[in-house]
Amino acid sequence: MKTRVTLAVVFLLVIAEKIPAADWPQWNGPDRNGISPESGLLQEWPEEGPPLAWRVDGLGGGYGAPSIAAGRIFGMSNRGEDEVVWCLSERDGSSLWVTRLGPACREGGPQGSEGPGCTPTVDGDRLYVVGAGGDVACLKAEDGEVVWRRSLIDDFGGRIPMWRYNESPLVDGEKVICTPGGADATVVALNKMTGGTIWTSSMPDSTDRGDGPGDAPGRSRSGFGDRTGGPPPGGTPRRGRGDSRTPEGVAATGVTGTKDPELFVGEHWGMSSFSCKIPNGKYLAKLYFAETFAGITGPGQRVFSFNVQGSEFQDFDIWEKAGGPRRAYIETVPVEVTNGEFRIVFTAQTENPAINAIEIVPQAAATGETSSESTVRIKAGRTTPFTDSSGQIWQPDSGFEGGGLGGVVPALGGPGGAPGGRGGFGGFGGGRGRAGAAYASAIAIDFEGQRQYVQLTANALIGVAATDGTFLWRYDRPANPMGINCSTPIFQDGLVFAASAYGTGGGAVKLIQDDSGSVDAEEVYFTTRMQNHHGGMIVVDGCLYGAAGGNEGGFLACLDFQNGEVLWRDRQAPKGSLALADGRLYLRSEDGAMLLIEPSRDGLVERGRFEQPDRSESPAWTHPVIANGRLYIRDQDLLFCYDVEAK
Repeated sequence: MKTRVTLAVVFLLVIAEKIPAADWPQWNGPDRNGISPESGLLQEWPEEGPPLAWRVDGLGGGYGAPSIAAGRIFGMSNRGEDEVVWCLSERDGSSLWVTRLGPACREGGPQGSEGPGCTPTVDGDRLYVVGAGGDVACLKAEDGEVVWRRSLIDDFGGRIPMWRYNESPLVDGEKVICTPGGADATVVALNKMTGGTIWTSSMPDSTDRGDGPGDAPGRSRSGFGDRTGGPPPGGTPRRGRGDSRTPEGVAATGVTGTKDPELFVGEHWGMSSFSCKIPNGKYLAKLYFAETFAGITGPGQRVFSFNVQGSEFQDFDIWEKAGGPRRAYIETVPVEVTNGEFRIVFTAQTENPAINAIEIVPQAAATGETSSESTVRIKAGRTTPFTDSSGQIWQPDSGFEGGGLGGVVPALGGPGGAPGGRGGFGGFGGGRGRAGAAYASAIAIDFEGQRQYVQLTANALIGVAATDGTFLWRYDRPANPMGINCSTPIFQDGLVFAASAYGTGGGAVKLIQDDSGSVDAEEVYFTTRMQNHHGGMIVVDGCLYGAAGGNEGGFLACLDFQNGEVLWRDRQAPKGSLALADGRLYLRSEDGAMLLIEPSRDGLVERGRFEQPDRSESPAWTHPVIANGRLYIRDQDLLFCYDVEAK
């Protein structure tokens, strides 16, 4: 016992002597914003990349990034049938201790089954983790001894998401914040010393909102919680910039050259193909295009190719074909189907391909006349059926492979994104009438003298009071309908921002407190050009950087954080995860490349790139970590430590 006490004292002295500014003690860095306060790092890498200090093999499977504090590295893995927490020496990667948390969680989908996604949170001499199966535990950082544990499922009625729990716990003051996603406990606060419950907070369904100042907590008075459309409570028009509407609303984008401008509002972009089953025969394929994206400002900026049943169209430029922006253009192609399938293959050249609608009309064999029977009409970018001015019904977006629904919608007057609202795919982590944990981790913010915890759940971005868990506000639009919401929210320059992939995008809200103390979230803008999957986003000098794209891939994008305007996007910086240190972005491509990028509003400025050796077969989804002059890259069983300190 005497030896143990002595060791504990020594460990506490090490913590006290250690300069914490360069540590990375929790998920997403010291302030949970992906930014390290370090300086004195390499501003450009040599051609072969920075030197490798050491590597460790045999960590076990998992996507969780390590945390670094007081000369130690902490992480989680699956090793065989066990879920473990481990500790390494920061000096050389040697193992200091391993603690079994419980059995490895095998429930849910195959992706991510390699191991847990949690980054341990270090607070003083204690360590806090959330296992993939919902076990929350406090361990001694010195030796890994478990101090207390709780279960998000057994203790709080949590429902395990499709791809398991991936949250990294937030430690704030005396509280540990976690997200069970239970009907009566969306978010919980635990005593960090004992594990006892301090409070639980439940999220009211958005349909429970009233229509006056006395509404239940959580009502979004700007009306964006309900994606099914219609006017906001009381019938008052929502405040917005201009008259822009979503694909679901009245066309007001000024598309000319057509009697049906709504056909050209909303798009499917970034797709690799479109296909549908139709009877063999001759058809007229009509492809509807209009360049409505504000990021395209002239000809030559969106050029792509496509092949319609063997008919090749090279160097296709919507702007050039239509004669300018927001002008309708229809490409009509005679085709013949012989195998029961109609197919278009798209290839990006300069920018992503984009299309607004597709119509496939059968032709009478003898006369060549068209027939309305069995005509296929698809309205790209729309999530509900649409009736045109002739009474023809167009089916919602379907048949596309890859990409997502497009359009920037600034504080608009209609619904946007996917239909139905809050995670309607059950086991994917959402579902109407239940709270639903997603895969993001909470942040703490201060607004008008009140401490809040902000979290992106399966159904909405939410804020709860830190003192007692009172539900304050919700904003549904950044939460995709499958509940696969992974990225940590951002609070900066007076805005709260969150985003997700799968055809959704991201939105910024401004928090407003009325005379009664009630807090509202008023949308400032929403954009589908930041469909961030799980690589995270970082704000630097007023610019929002993040990878836009879902499972089909993507690329780095830079937006103006205050208004959502796309400043640039570049495929040379592929989809990946981000961190920032000493004025440089560290981009970890999910294919394995590591990039060093100088932030710039004007375009991609690459300052180095190298390939990680001995890549696993799993996606490189683990976020990079920078601490004490070292860059850490985890690839499942492997951990690489690179020296990035300027000499």
